[in-house]
Amino acid sequence: PAATSGPEAARRRAERRAERVTAGATELEQRLADLLRTGLAGAEQAGYGLWEETAARMVDAQAPGLASRVRELGAIPSSGPGWPVRLLEECALLHLLDRGWLGRERLPDGLAATVRSRVGLPTSADGPPVRDHWLVLAQYDTADARLTTRRVWLYGKESDRTALLLSYGAAGRAPELTLPVGAALDAEISAYPGTGQQRAALGRQFAPPEPARTRPPGVATSQAAVRYGEALRDDP
Repeated sequence: PAATSGPEAARRRAERRAERVTAGATELEQRLADLLRTGLAGAEQAGYGLWEETAARMVDAQAPGLASRVRELGAIPSSGPGWPVRLLEECALLHLLDRGWLGRERLPDGLAATVRSRVGLPTSADGPPVRDHWLVLAQYDTADARLTTRRVWLYGKESDRTALLLSYGAAGRAPELTLPVGAALDAEISAYPGTGQQRAALGRQFAPPEPARTRPPGVATSQAAVRYGEALRDDP
């Protein structure tokens, strides 16, 4: 048992998975290059099957984050007028993530952690717990044939920070985490690793959610643009 569960065995498993992800990212780069060389019209003619097959290859490479983004590409050609622009934008972002993974040794530690998370490698919320009165700003679900993902956005009144909670449910089943929008929650959260990382894990709750008595403060459009630029810098 020690040979399969010790630190050295875990390191070897992580190395093997990284090698598979690298092979998947390299293959995806070639497929994106082929798409641009032959023209975006080919994506419309090929239909969703082209992307589903590519996504399956990313699953085989143990890169679920890449697989998820590839599946999203498949819906764009049928999304209405202007789809070539949207497809090109999403392909560019996917290319950026690919290049980030392939060159991760040269990235700052925080950005490298963000890339690993985006690719789909498992991470844990290792940040120190932050207790605050968290306002529930929004909640929405996205679903595909395999998984329902719930995103819950929080704002800390004292910490002045925004946090994202993720919860998952198998296909056809709702995720477990449910926080009513407009509520306030006295709780601790811990951040996941990564530069500018907003994702967090909900920890100890000190009281049940109750209706919020205040609203989150707004900012001027110029300040919002600055914050957006900072977010793109930290997580392109």
